[in-house]
Amino acid sequence: MIIFLLRRAFYYSLPGFVLGAIWFSLVDHYYVSRPTITAALIDQAREAPADPVLDELSGIRFFANEFAALDRAQTVAVAERILQGELALPGESPRKISLQFDPRDIDQGPPSWQLRLSTLVVPRVLLGAYRITGRDDFLFAARDMILGLASYERRTVLPKGKLWNDHAVAERMLALAEFWTLYRHHPRYDAQTARDVLTFVARSGRLLADPSHFTVATNHGVMQNLALWHLSVAFPSLPDASRYRQLALERLREQMAFYVNDEGVVLEHSAGYHEAGVQFLSLAFRYLSLLDIPIPAEWREKYRRAADVYAELRRPDGSLPVFGDTGHGPNARCPAVTDLGDDGRAAPLHHRADWSPARVHVSYPVTGYSVWWDGLQRWPASRELAQTVVAWSYFPGQAHKLADEMSVLLWARGSTWWTNVGYWPYGVGGRREAESWGGSNAPHLAGESDASLRTTRMLAEAATEGVAYIDLERKGPNGYTARRQVLHADKTLWLVLDHTTGRPGDRTTTVWTTTYEVTMSDGPVAASWELRQVSTGDALTAFIVGSAGTSARAYRGSEAPFVGWLAGPAGGRPASAIVVEQPANDAWAATVWSLSDDRPGARRVVAQPEMRAWAGPEKWTLLVPAEKGTVELSREVDKVFVRAGGARDPVHVMLARPESVDQKIAEIRASYQRAIAKYPPFRDVIDYRLKATYVVIGALLLQELFFAAYARLAGAYYTRGRYALLRGLSMIAWIGLGAWLVVIRERLI
Repeated sequence: MIIFLLRRAFYYSLPGFVLGAIWFSLVDHYYVSRPTITAALIDQAREAPADPVLDELSGIRFFANEFAALDRAQTVAVAERILQGELALPGESPRKISLQFDPRDIDQGPPSWQLRLSTLVVPRVLLGAYRITGRDDFLFAARDMILGLASYERRTVLPKGKLWNDHAVAERMLALAEFWTLYRHHPRYDAQTARDVLTFVARSGRLLADPSHFTVATNHGVMQNLALWHLSVAFPSLPDASRYRQLALERLREQMAFYVNDEGVVLEHSAGYHEAGVQFLSLAFRYLSLLDIPIPAEWREKYRRAADVYAELRRPDGSLPVFGDTGHGPNARCPAVTDLGDDGRAAPLHHRADWSPARVHVSYPVTGYSVWWDGLQRWPASRELAQTVVAWSYFPGQAHKLADEMSVLLWARGSTWWTNVGYWPYGVGGRREAESWGGSNAPHLAGESDASLRTTRMLAEAATEGVAYIDLERKGPNGYTARRQVLHADKTLWLVLDHTTGRPGDRTTTVWTTTYEVTMSDGPVAASWELRQVSTGDALTAFIVGSAGTSARAYRGSEAPFVGWLAGPAGGRPASAIVVEQPANDAWAATVWSLSDDRPGARRVVAQPEMRAWAGPEKWTLLVPAEKGTVELSREVDKVFVRAGGARDPVHVMLARPESVDQKIAEIRASYQRAIAKYPPFRDVIDYRLKATYVVIGALLLQELFFAAYARLAGAYYTRGRYALLRGLSMIAWIGLGAWLVVIRERLI
């Protein structure tokens, strides 16, 4: 009997081993040994650092989001609703929430909801209300939520929801430090609660420091480093706190080679994430000063330039041009920033009042942006201002990229007129479509993938008083070339001139999308549209003329094709859009915008523009009929001319050809690739592991059915020797299956 059992155990050992191997790497990845938190260590944490340091840390947030925007009265009101089992933020529908931790809360709902709960931002609202009111019920409700998550996190083996998400682990460090600030000297202090909280902090620190958890490619990795510094300042007595200080510095030094370039642009393809990057750098500098670590001189210069870039992008109402994953609409809060003293130390963070741009025209040719302002002398009077932004940035693999190279974004008189889709929430239907070309006004091939192989560069630019111009060229995929020229003149007149070449039969498409605050109707002539801002009555007229075969059609909230959408917190909001389509080979399209304006010098277009002469993208003449006479726009190789109606001599600008940026781009990409190679991302691939588990169980059942049938039906052919041989062959088959499932197949996913 014993021999029989041993033999059976041997037969099943390899299938069991294969099952274990399928899940081992995942379990091992998230396993954290229990840290040793002694009474002496807890006593030290109750005394150091000093209360003013912890109070300063309690004011830190990684993002200027809806939680950071709550004022004192709103904080208390939201906290009261939390005690009643609802999270009800201003402008959002209430949502049920458990005061006693419920694992379903972090494993259900959209990813944004799971992230909120896993970052412990809800307890932070309660802690804020406790600071304002002194009511213990807020403090102890926050304690119970924190301890519930801590207990669940210690006992969990496999990832659930956003429990171990890099962003969640980093941001929850802020909540843990804030709770400790308010609890460590409270009259109802409990030693076991302290031990559990510090254990949670120590476990989180180990996850943040683990190289296999480090998301080096994005701002999430930056947050992980910031969180390690936060831990080092707030909990200096914890094991490894001193090691984390140096580790975060070394890792951020690697990231800074591709996170912010020498122009000062955060390389995450997004105005919104540039704003976040300015705050992250401010936080990094303040942490370094609190830890008495010198701030590298190169970082200080990048920070200064990053703040200047943000000032160029930010409008008086706090809104930003929508390229990449950027939100729509005004934002009263600006990033928290720091001031650097003569000694190189960073002061506590504050909110800067004046973000007026310093330059009327500025381009960032390496990163791929150009920003033009009108009326800066009247800042911050929004109705006297206009901002034009052209974006062509693309660093493959880096974060928050949408297919939008060569898109043009127009904001004027306090309103957005032309924009892109924006930050569509992850995990919400439509996200995949929003990442592709239908979400931007960039020219592209019909049916082109957002992952197509392509490069874009600036060919020329010019800027003088009253005229701004840029010429861009995109190449790829499959022989497709798109050339976009943008010309702004006479304060209220814009021309976007596209020219494409490609294979016979290919078609090129451009989607012009306005905002949901703007209505769109047919214009005064064919192929024209009038856009009107609902609240102010301001109007902009758009005209489109093109080569043979050009068509233009209006849409609003269309799913097929995916056009006419702007991103919102819960998904898409319908907006008006114009889809222009042409044969791709040697086609041109001129899009003219005329902003109605009664200011001196403004010219309202009154009829369809006419391409008087076309000899290619570097030699053309466009006539634009306006109230005060026809405006003639033209290009002759390296000169662009603007002749206003009635003027004898045209205004002309010489085009400047930029220096090659190829080497600088190559250096950024090489730094990124080195970092990715050093910190390769770990993939949970839980769906695959489940499927592989089903394969193993199914194969085992089939194997045993075969052997049972063989023993019963083989008759004289059955011998122990043959049975053992077949069992041996099956063992070899299991080795092969295991190697394929665990080593080969998993790496191919």
